[in-house]
Amino acid sequence: MLSDDLSWFLILADSEHIGDAAAQLRMPQSTLSRRLGRLEQRLGTTLFDRHGRSLTLNTRGAALRRRLRAAVIQLDLAESEVLRLLDPETGLVRFDFMHSFGTWLAPRLIHGFVDDHPRADIHLHQGIGRDLIARVRDDEADVALCSPRPEGEDLGWLEVLRQPMAACLPSDHRLAHRRRIRLADIASEPFISTPAGFNSRDLLEGIAADEGVDIHVAFESDELSTVAGLVVSGVGVALLPADDPYLQLPGAVFIPLTTRRTREVGLIWRADQDPASTPGLFLDSARRVLSLMS
Repeated sequence: MLSDDLSWFLILADSEHIGDAAAQLRMPQSTLSRRLGRLEQRLGTTLFDRHGRSLTLNTRGAALRRRLRAAVIQLDLAESEVLRLLDPETGLVRFDFMHSFGTWLAPRLIHGFVDDHPRADIHLHQGIGRDLIARVRDDEADVALCSPRPEGEDLGWLEVLRQPMAACLPSDHRLAHRRRIRLADIASEPFISTPAGFNSRDLLEGIAADEGVDIHVAFESDELSTVAGLVVSGVGVALLPADDPYLQLPGAVFIPLTTRRTREVGLIWRADQDPASTPGLFLDSARRVLSLMS
């Protein structure tokens, strides 16, 4: 790397003496002089003012020394980082997850990994399911917790859970006493949902299509907890996972929905990923955490 190829110039620039630099580098003075001559010829300028065997670094040589020293530092850091990444216990995993798992499921997986591998680094990113799938495919993330399951054989998949869907209603709603409900029963009411492109919105629209009803989304939020909070406020109804513990707000009731659709949740990763890598260790840790949860 550059730190090896041009380290001689930095030594010469610091000593400003051919003999002293050659002794430090353990090479003949003539060899060092030829290296300097070739470098100056390539650059088309002198880098030192000559005074016999003594040299004085000129402004052009000082500029080169400053830039080379900065480059050597960066290259040495890069080499150290590569060597660190070769050890999965001190490497990096880039973990993505959907917003709705940020309050409960993702933290459990993160905590389990940090406990198992305290010297490893973990970078986190939140987004919607479609974007997270694209990030894994584009090598911008290593592992993602998302929904729904992506198509194609280029990604691995570990099913985490299947969440049944429920109608989330204010506790004083006229249908709050029901044991089960169809979407058609509340289709005429204003809905609160996530924006278009989010998996929860896709499920709502898919179930509406299944039942042949039209719905009106009056309010949108990226966060399912906010959706549940708006239901409690009485401005509308929502379709939410029935078993998410962090959505069970006082003042809201969750009535199981009559539908074959569920929210399929899982971990994805690139199929060609090395199982012995740091992301591989993360997946092993996630499997252990999930087994304890089941």
